Amino acid sequence: MSATPLRNTGSAAGSLNEDTMMRFAHKVVADLAAAMSGPLIYIGDREGLFKALANRRLTVPELAAATGLQERYLREWSSAMVAAEYLEYDPATGQVWLPPERAMVLAQEESPVFCGGAAQMIPDHYRLIPQIRRAFHQGGGVAYAEYGDDTFEGTERLFRAGYRNFLAQQWIPAMPEVHRRLQEGAKVADIGCGRGQALAVLAKAYPRSQFFGFDNYPPVVRHANEMAAREGLSERLHFEVRASNDLPQTHDFDLVMTCDSLHDMASPEACAQSIAGALKPDGTWFCIEPNLADRLEANINPLGKLFYSVSTLQCMSCSLASGGAGYGAGMGPANIRRVAADAGLKNFTKLPIDNPFNQFFAMRAA
Repeated sequence: MSATPLRNTGSAAGSLNEDTMMRFAHKVVADLAAAMSGPLIYIGDREGLFKALANRRLTVPELAAATGLQERYLREWSSAMVAAEYLEYDPATGQVWLPPERAMVLAQEESPVFCGGAAQMIPDHYRLIPQIRRAFHQGGGVAYAEYGDDTFEGTERLFRAGYRNFLAQQWIPAMPEVHRRLQEGAKVADIGCGRGQALAVLAKAYPRSQFFGFDNYPPVVRHANEMAAREGLSERLHFEVRASNDLPQTHDFDLVMTCDSLHDMASPEACAQSIAGALKPDGTWFCIEPNLADRLEANINPLGKLFYSVSTLQCMSCSLASGGAGYGAGMGPANIRRVAADAGLKNFTKLPIDNPFNQFFAMRAA
């Protein structure tokens, strides 16, 4: 950005604060730089470059030899990642590397702060921008089936780290009665279960309980059942294609979960009604949602920026595509409480779980 003073000639322009304008211009340039580097983060993740450089110093030729990738492309990619302060660089040796703290974010799949899954979703979202633009003019949205494997696998990788590190260790124990029932043997459902990672974690942690995953998108259900078979969990873990408003009205589930899925649904209200009919009279609905407040002004921060952006490109759009409510990621606690209360689940608790990305709710009829 040029440091040359700007001259304004119009009367309206004369009232501009040049320092404020330039600070904002630099912010926009930084955001655009981040947007343009997103595909390179994706490449670093999918081609194993971050893993190759985790705690290992390599020159670009050495990196090319280790990965079998083209040296010229790796030189430009690594330069971008050094400039973005993702990789460290030693000018004396020409070596680049990923320090251990950054490797936890970019290279360690089991780390609670791993972000590779989110990076994997970027190209799919960029690819669908023309359809999103059309919806800006015509309404509606983009159907879930229009998204590709990068979205579905990326979502799985993004949430899997949290489930494996916290779900059975912290989140479920935050509901002591639910925790006890699962230990003794409970019936559990996950609505909008995707590829089934949350239930797989619980099935391993609570071997006396039975688990059922429901999702309305057949490819992810098929993948989840294949995963359950590979993990040796099929006797207690089963997935089926079922809409969120069409749960078994059996009143025999001890726990029903919605894990970052309620705001995506065509009708959270109909889902809540269906959950109420599936739960035992003393059963619990455990709801995980993005950590956004009810009021926009409380969400002016990096998380708000991320969640509202993804919501525009996917969450809200998918709901609207099916004629849904389109709450989006900013559905917020007040809407969740209202939806639950209208379904008869008026015992509403925001659980005291400290997590920067999500907020957690337990809802019961009594």
